[in-house]
Amino acid sequence: MRLPLAVQRLRQENLDSWFIGAVVVLCLLGTVAVYGAGSFTSDSLGQYYYLRQHLQRLVIGLLAALALACVDHGRLQRGWLVWSALAGCLLVTALPVVFGSAGIDRWVTIRGVGQFQPLELAKLALVLFLAHRLAAPRLDHPLAARQLGITLAAGPLALMVLLALQPNFGNMVVIAIVTCGLLVLAGVRWRYLLAVPAGGAVLAVAGYLCVNKLHVRIEQWRYGWLGRGLGDEPPFGYQVHQALLGMGAGGWHGLLPGNSHNKFAFLPEHHTDFAVSFLGEELGLLGTLTVVAALLVLLWRALAIAERAPTRCGQLLAAGLGIMLFTYGAVNIAMVTGMIPVMGVPLPFISYGGSALVTNLAAVGIILNVDRQGRRRRQQSPVRHSLV
Repeated sequence: MRLPLAVQRLRQENLDSWFIGAVVVLCLLGTVAVYGAGSFTSDSLGQYYYLRQHLQRLVIGLLAALALACVDHGRLQRGWLVWSALAGCLLVTALPVVFGSAGIDRWVTIRGVGQFQPLELAKLALVLFLAHRLAAPRLDHPLAARQLGITLAAGPLALMVLLALQPNFGNMVVIAIVTCGLLVLAGVRWRYLLAVPAGGAVLAVAGYLCVNKLHVRIEQWRYGWLGRGLGDEPPFGYQVHQALLGMGAGGWHGLLPGNSHNKFAFLPEHHTDFAVSFLGEELGLLGTLTVVAALLVLLWRALAIAERAPTRCGQLLAAGLGIMLFTYGAVNIAMVTGMIPVMGVPLPFISYGGSALVTNLAAVGIILNVDRQGRRRRQQSPVRHSLV
């Protein structure tokens, strides 16, 4: 299908304007943040290096969203495709653990193409897998039901173990939250539901005892709430301290674009994990609240789209992807403001990063596809399906 024809076809579908508007607002704020945060760079990179890279990936992500919005999401739920996608993504996610430098390299490099983060593909494959398995008909035979439960738990637990070995505990926590959210919506019994957070808690305690970096971050967070720093560091550690100073300096209206101080490398990773602090300094509390409002609208409309989906699988798919995007945003903002320990989780559509931006926009395309199919089905039949 030609691109202009696909765009015209989507415009005629009358898709959820609130959902699209929330994504557009987040992408615009992300472009502002990346440009401002990357404007003070070394001469070798240039003033517009990060902006060019961000815009290129934004275009790729929008094309991916457009393509996935036009393809029936039912094709993504074929059993062989779901299992192959999850197995392949888990295998690629394991590569940095096996061949990475001291187990901390989270990227895979393809010569002549570039780098990508396997986790970004794995989280999409996991939501597809969970939606596919949870949409399976109820099984009365005990053995068949037990097999379904085992395979259902194996996917998220396998990914969580790989993330713990990297170590990447921030994304492990998000995966656990998304999995639990889908299990709750699917009506899984609580005694089975506790398996995922219990497994995550065991991995988190093991990481706290065995991984020095995680231990230090938790101690920094704990000492910060006690009103003092760990050693010579300020409360909550250097990064969160600088992020809070920047957001406080922004006040209500901000220092206006281009006037941030954190872009001069006072705050490490100011264009990636701590991008919301940069927005808070330049656009003020109003800019930060706009991000929060857009994330809430995104979750609200994704759940509304899921409620109107024509199939059980489409319901769980749209709800799971919406929960995933919102959870990443909520965890990032809580991390930057010192409410939880630093986890290294990016802010969807705003933090600089190619793999995350493309896959997040791909998730948007799948949600819009569910919305499109739901609207078409409602025109043919007024029957509604309950999400829970």
